[in-house]
Amino acid sequence: MATPIAPTPPLHGQAALDFIAEMEKNKNASPEEKERIRKVYERWLTYCEKPI
Repeated sequence: MATPIAPTPPLHGQAALDFIAEMEKNKNASPEEKERIRKVYERWLTYCEKPI
């Protein structure tokens, strides 16, 4: 049996502030990126619909 993965330790101090600042950046995808993601998703759906 595999050993369990240890939980990620919480961030404190400057590391926590840096993480929050990084997560606030680039929240919105550009229209081109959204279109690319939509096309990949639609292609993925065609693979899921085919019987094995």
